[in-house]
Amino acid sequence: MRKISIALLSAIMMTTSIAAQTIKGVVKNASSETKFSLRTIGDRPIQEIPIENGSFLVENLKLKEGFYLIRKDNSTEQVYLKPTDELIISFDAQKFDETLSYAGEGSEANNYLVIKGKLQLERKKDTDKFYEGNENDYKKKILALQKEIKELLAEVSSKSFKKEEEKNLRYGYLFDIYNYPNMMKFNFGKKVTVPKSFFSELKGVNFDNAAKYLKYPNYKYLAGTKWKKDVENARSFEEMSDIMQTIRSKHIFVDVIINSFYRIADTPEKSKMHFDLIKKFVPNEAFIKEAKAEYEKVKATSNGKKAPNFKFNNRDGKSVELASFKGKYVLIDIWATWCVPCLKQVPYLKKLEKKYHDKNIVFVGISVDDKDEYKLWKETLDKKEMGGVQLFADKSFESDFVDAFGVASIPRFILISPEGIIVESHFSKPSHKVTEERLDALLK
Repeated sequence: MRKISIALLSAIMMTTSIAAQTIKGVVKNASSETKFSLRTIGDRPIQEIPIENGSFLVENLKLKEGFYLIRKDNSTEQVYLKPTDELIISFDAQKFDETLSYAGEGSEANNYLVIKGKLQLERKKDTDKFYEGNENDYKKKILALQKEIKELLAEVSSKSFKKEEEKNLRYGYLFDIYNYPNMMKFNFGKKVTVPKSFFSELKGVNFDNAAKYLKYPNYKYLAGTKWKKDVENARSFEEMSDIMQTIRSKHIFVDVIINSFYRIADTPEKSKMHFDLIKKFVPNEAFIKEAKAEYEKVKATSNGKKAPNFKFNNRDGKSVELASFKGKYVLIDIWATWCVPCLKQVPYLKKLEKKYHDKNIVFVGISVDDKDEYKLWKETLDKKEMGGVQLFADKSFESDFVDAFGVASIPRFILISPEGIIVESHFSKPSHKVTEERLDALLK
């Protein structure tokens, strides 16, 4: 996701210091550009951690017991810290999610978190299968997954961690229920209507609890998603504004405002509304200036405008530019190896490539991975047998072409005409049924 200057917003209170933790680590394949940090569950930086000669050491952290995040470049994982922890973290910088492991005091709970994350990915990796059927079938699947996770948790010895994680799991289950219609739309472009009884377990949930928002990652997902969706689904600026004024938690309020920054680029039909919301509620002129710049990018790359050129290297190191595809439609997929939703689109994209291989269209993938993930990018292309024209962006999200479209989240699909004109700056995902229908109409 594109970074914004969070410091431009009013400072957010950090967690209370009570004792000291030590974390150290061994890192393989780290480069001078590898960035590693410890953060709050709200993704606010606590400490940047320099990696020197494949290792790091941070002492005397003085953090309250609870959930935090560790981030390697764009990849983030949960970590749980107790006052007496002396945690040893190991990972390969090129395969962070796959190789992350822990040793030392505090390792048991954190290795559970790693196993839990992999289990969730495994159960949900076949998107079609996981979401097939109706809402009742879906609820059975998330309940079955909860049962598996609780069996793993039962093996952990720390009573304080288990108590907090049990609450966190409950909020995760409620989040899966709340988010079901959103995921159906995101994955398949389907608008589903479910009976109110499906959401009965959400009755009585306070979505504006500041303490829980800072404490439980899954409550943060649940409450944050609820407020962000309320704002995004508002039909007018006035309705957006009214919703914002009902939020009492400062942390939730700030996160919803930050989300509006990203939604300027992600929802062109409502980009001005989100920009106006920032102008109304953010007193910081520098942040408003950044938001205005994003809004100007949306207008400059709207449908019907001439597409900016790109020039990136393919896997063989040869330079490829957009101008070379003149005379053909170009469907661009902006993705990254660390982006799970991106990888879930690969089978659908391959299906489209096969169907339209002899038509007047070229499929171009642009990776926004960081430079130290270049090797992993090549391995992913081979492992997933990805076709089309695959390119590696020179400066990740800051690459000129990616920046020109104000890409704030991925996957992002852009369709360019044979004349180099933007047909659609936010084209539908390959997994959406409407995508084939649109391409069929264009490529008769």
